[in-house]
Amino acid sequence: MSKKIIVTVLVIAIIAFLAVCGVLRFMDVNLAAGLAFIVGGAYLLIPILIRNPEFGITLMAFFLPFERIPSFEVGNFSIKINYVLIFVVGIIYLTVRMAKNQIRIPKDPTRFLVSLFIVIAALSMTQAINLGRASEVFALLALMGLLYLLVTISVNEEREFIAISKGIFWGALIAGIFGLWQFFGDAIGLPNAITLLKIGYDKSTFGFARIQSTSIEPLYFANYLFIPIALTVVMLLNGTMNRIVNWKIAYLALAIFAVNFVLTVSRGAYIGMIAMIVALLIFQVKLIFRIKTILALLLVFIAVFGGAFLALYKNESRALDEFIAHVAVEDRTEGESVVSRLNAAEQAIELYKNHPVLGIGIGNFGPNVQFDPSETPDEGWFIVNDEYLEILAEMGMVGLIVFALIILSLYIRAFIALAGSKNSFMRIFLSSMLIALLGILVQYATFSTIYIFHIWFTIALVSAATIKLLDYEKTR
Repeated sequence: MSKKIIVTVLVIAIIAFLAVCGVLRFMDVNLAAGLAFIVGGAYLLIPILIRNPEFGITLMAFFLPFERIPSFEVGNFSIKINYVLIFVVGIIYLTVRMAKNQIRIPKDPTRFLVSLFIVIAALSMTQAINLGRASEVFALLALMGLLYLLVTISVNEEREFIAISKGIFWGALIAGIFGLWQFFGDAIGLPNAITLLKIGYDKSTFGFARIQSTSIEPLYFANYLFIPIALTVVMLLNGTMNRIVNWKIAYLALAIFAVNFVLTVSRGAYIGMIAMIVALLIFQVKLIFRIKTILALLLVFIAVFGGAFLALYKNESRALDEFIAHVAVEDRTEGESVVSRLNAAEQAIELYKNHPVLGIGIGNFGPNVQFDPSETPDEGWFIVNDEYLEILAEMGMVGLIVFALIILSLYIRAFIALAGSKNSFMRIFLSSMLIALLGILVQYATFSTIYIFHIWFTIALVSAATIKLLDYEKTR
């Protein structure tokens, strides 16, 4: 490692450290301590990242589920570990690679579409009635654009995809074990201060806890779980799981992931899982319908649903009935969740009709439908709870078309790469990410936050794996 690289990184690190120290002076003591802890951890990583900047992407993969714990609020922003990692890894990667003259930006039509989507978001801000809210959401979306760029230019070796797969697996397993701790801890009466469940997700609502683990809400955790579930299932089916972890541990982890998924009680996620299972049956049919595979999956199925049934049965007497009623949408005519979503959808369509081209401005659905557009409500801004309708209302038809083109571009290029490649591991990895993304996108019709880290990380991984496969075939 050259002295020039080390000196450059250290100078940047010192400048950043002084800037953070200046910010800490004006912050609440608890917030300052939290920020100092995260920044201190980032500084400890600098020597490792100088030698291997791509390791930072593996860390991001590991920390995907850690959106709420650990994090802290600064103003209206929630500072998360992966937000810090984007900047730390990005600065070190660019510094190291530029010093070695090794910056390589591969051809990627999807990158242009992602950039165009962010530009349209910026243009939509001209229509916003609450520019502060629009600026906050735009800043986080732009950060996701940086994430996409960083992943697609820095991850280009098979060993790096293997390391990322390990990061995804172990991060999910830790989050899954913590999720079970939440569920059973709540069942035996532990307070929320120990289980770290938000009020409303403990047994006071349904007679049992809805697992949210380290995520903001149960539905976000369920959406994230598509990634490790798809990765583990596809790797097991194709016999490559041993490159990540022992297959026995993988089956145990799969059962843990699935139990957590069921106990999030996210109806939208269940629909997404149906779509993912259909995709698995279509694209992995020959591997699924083998006696050995069927028996193994049957055992996992029995363990998951048997375990979930017993867990619910041992909770309050109403727990099982409440679970069945919620999943069956028996509250569709009067339940707050269903009725508020339908009302929000109607409002979004009306707003789109009045602003069809660029919409009402990114992040401005809430300010347009709530009482005072200039003052942030205590309960937060309303959302549509349908990302596609929210994009339509806030960024107009132009924004929705470009978002659709991003997804279409991802799948078309990925299918071309899969059809023409012989690289076994990369084909399997890309297939698992495509299947996970399908589940994510289906559930995206039931919630709406445009800057969710794990979604953009998956999009970036699909692009990076596609680029790797296409390059692999060119260099053979």
